[in-house]
Formats: sequence, C-alpha cells, structure tokens
Amino acid sequence: QRGCAELGLRTSPAANAALSRPQIQEGYGERPACTNRGFCQAGCSTGAKASLDVTYLALAEKYGAQILDDSYVTGFRRQGVRGGGDRLTGVEYQRGGETCFIGADTVVLSAGAVETPRMLLLHGLANSSGQVGRNYMAHVACQVWGTFGQHTRPWTGYPSALITEDMIRPAEATFAGGYLIQSLGIVPVTWATQMARARNLWGPALVEAIATYPRIAGLGINGDCLPQTGNRLTLSGETDASGMPKPLITFNYGPNELAMERHAIQLMTRLWQSAGATDIFSVRRSAHTIGTCRMGADPASSVVNPYGRSHDVPNLWVCDNSVFPSAMPANPALTIMALSLRTAQSF
Repeated sequence: QRGCAELGLRTSPAANAALSRPQIQEGYGERPACTNRGFCQAGCSTGAKASLDVTYLALAEKYGAQILDDSYVTGFRRQGVRGGGDRLTGVEYQRGGETCFIGADTVVLSAGAVETPRMLLLHGLANSSGQVGRNYMAHVACQVWGTFGQHTRPWTGYPSALITEDMIRPAEATFAGGYLIQSLGIVPVTWATQMARARNLWGPALVEAIATYPRIAGLGINGDCLPQTGNRLTLSGETDASGMPKPLITFNYGPNELAMERHAIQLMTRLWQSAGATDIFSVRRSAHTIGTCRMGADPASSVVNPYGRSHDVPNLWVCDNSVFPSAMPANPALTIMALSLRTAQSF
C-alpha cells in the first residue's frame, strides 16, 4: 500500500469468499469466521473459506444429490437419434475396481479446462467445430519479491488481501488488455521451493535465503491471456494408470503476454523500491487453466452455446472454466460459480 501511494496508484481490499463472522450454511451447518491462518491455498481446515465441500456440494446433497467419491469417469454411452447425431444415455466409471454405469437424461461435464476436453477428445464428442482443446489460456502471473527490515509475517492472513486495478487498462500500454496487482502471502514450503527454482539456490545459500522468510513480501499479477489456436490440449502417446491417454498441453506466451509481463515486472519492482524493499527479484509463472471448450453462438467456431449446451450433442452440457472464450484479468472462481448458476437456470 505504501508503494502504491508513492506512485499514485489506488488500492482496495481484495474480495474473497471467507467469512468475517460465523454463518449457518444450508446443508452444511455452522461455518466459523476466518481466523487468518494464511494457508488458504492448501484448503481451509475450519470451513471459513467458501469451497465446494461446504457450499454447493453440501446444498446439493441436502436436496437429494448423490455424490460418489473415489470414482473416475471412463466413458459415455450414446445412441443415435433420428436425423443424425448422438444422444448420451449415461456415463461409465470406475469405483472400487469395478466398472459401473449411471443412466442419465442429461450429462453435465464439469471436469475443468484439462480433463473436460480430454474426455471429449477421447470419445470423439462435441467436436464438429474442431475447437475442443484449442485456445488454452493461462493468466500471466509473474511475481516480484522483496525483503524488508521488519517482520512481515507472510504466513498469516488472507494471501491476496490488497489489490490495485489501475492496470486493468493502462493508458501507456503497448499491449491489449491489462492486469491487476495483488499482495501475496506464502507458506514456508512454497517459499523454500520458489527460492530453489527461481534463484537456483541450493545448500547453505538456500538455507540462508529461507531464513529471510519472516521479512519477505510479494506482489503478483493476474493478466489477460489472448486465445491462440496453437495453444491447445491434445492427447499424449503416454497413458495413465487406467490405460487412457494423458493430456498433452502446448502453451507459449505470445508477443502480447510477453509485453504485459515486462510492464508488470517493471512496475512491481518500482513499487517495492518505493516501499523500501531490498533484494528484489522476479519470478515468471502462469496461473489457472482456462479455455479449451469455448462458448459461442456459432457452432462452427465454438463447442457449446452461451449457456454451456453442446452444439453437437443436445443433452450434453459443459459447465466449468473450459467454456471461457477469454481469460479476463482476474481469478476465475467467482465467474465459474456465476456460470454454473446461469447454466443451471437455463434448463
């Protein structure tokens, strides 16, 4: 916040789905207020964070849904329909070493931007457009870290508690789109791993660097990533434990993403310098899996319609981050939730 103030950038608390006071959650019971443990990315041990297990899944069970754990979908059953095309009659899955089947009038595929296109490609479904697996995107998510003279306690509190959105559409940019900047918390093992990977430290040098952990702080971005047909998911020649081909992802930054990354690293470095940080360094990274089954009104250029329904298979719906036609400079979770409600309401 001090660095942003020095450079004239506005800041605000980051929106998050953690409770500030206890709440009764329908289907689950009482969820406590967040106690700022700081290990949010590893999963919330108290239920204060609004993850699926304490919200949507609990509510679905209350209203009659049956959730099968330790189950792995391996295939679809289908039948031809008059006039051509297919209609799904259910899914096959493995559970406890047995092959099982569930019949269904409607199948909703919500396995994410990697496993959803993988399943469709494996079974030759919903791909008359040739777009299944294409336009894989990942947020530009470079980070800049610095060391301070006082304790920063990076292990406590919500990890991305403060943001600035003044770079969503920067006036002086040489790239399309933009990015938001957020503060970063980090847990010890992630810090140690990052120091080894990003700074190529090992042995005594790594131990010395880890010792700075109580005094470090980070900034990171979520930046737009433009869809490119060459960034895609295909099926690998390798197989997984079940004998099914693994997904193979081909992904590279284009000129736009590289320009955005340079701009962000320069700005975040200036922010830390203004705030008094020393030993400043940057880390290249990408975040989130987005795209691969894009939505759209034209069946020739999209996999599903704007509500998630397959153009090719009338009773197949896709409801996850694979339907995003663009990346947007923000964490995708709230948009995924909003799209799930929109898809459900369209039945």
